[in-house]
Amino acid sequence: MNRRIIAWALALCLLLSGCSNVVLERSYSSIEPHSATYWEDEDTGTLRAESYQELVNALLFLLGEHSEDGVVRIYTKSPATQEMTANACSEVQQETALGAYLLDYITYTGTQEHDYYELSVHFGYRRTAEEQNAVINATSTEAVPDLLRAAAEQGWSRIAIRIGYFSTDRAGVLEMIRQVQQELLPEDEGPWQVFFYPDSEEPGILEVFLFAAPTPEEPDAPADGAEQPEEPDAGEDAPAPEP
Repeated sequence: MNRRIIAWALALCLLLSGCSNVVLERSYSSIEPHSATYWEDEDTGTLRAESYQELVNALLFLLGEHSEDGVVRIYTKSPATQEMTANACSEVQQETALGAYLLDYITYTGTQEHDYYELSVHFGYRRTAEEQNAVINATSTEAVPDLLRAAAEQGWSRIAIRIGYFSTDRAGVLEMIRQVQQELLPEDEGPWQVFFYPDSEEPGILEVFLFAAPTPEEPDAPADGAEQPEEPDAGEDAPAPEP
């Protein structure tokens, strides 16, 4: 009897030991909030960056606040800090949606201190803070037709949409816009003008001028040329937007 009790006890210990091993072998991961920018001194508005990407993020943070001036302290041992600064400013202005939409130029000066490189940057805007705040956020291009209809109903002459995901290509977006214009204003002369920011295959902000094309006298008229929705051949159905 005692032998049976001992055998059962040993078996139970082995089972418990096996279960504990399974628990211990499980791996866990946690997701912690990450701040793209770090304040060196929030009271003075000084940011800090320790890499190229953090410098880009710091500049975008200043743009998001519509700041005209800002200071970033760059902590890096790289001897090419000045080149990194030039590349970061160029990327923000030309390759990001917010920079391409908002900015005319960026100027900056730098001072090498003992432990860091202090960058003083100035932004030259072609959009007001009100225009920046008026940009509408959309999760995907599928929202564009409804937003255009709403803008037309309210009599807006222009709408800017920040798009998180392009479910079609640029040609598909232009076709969406053409169809909405035909639906609302079948006899309107001249297609609505469309601008993409940046002007690339993966833009982030879409701007549409409704009812009338902008003239050079209007402050909102971008310097670059606009794309216009293509008209289908006579007698043919308009091509459907690509999925």
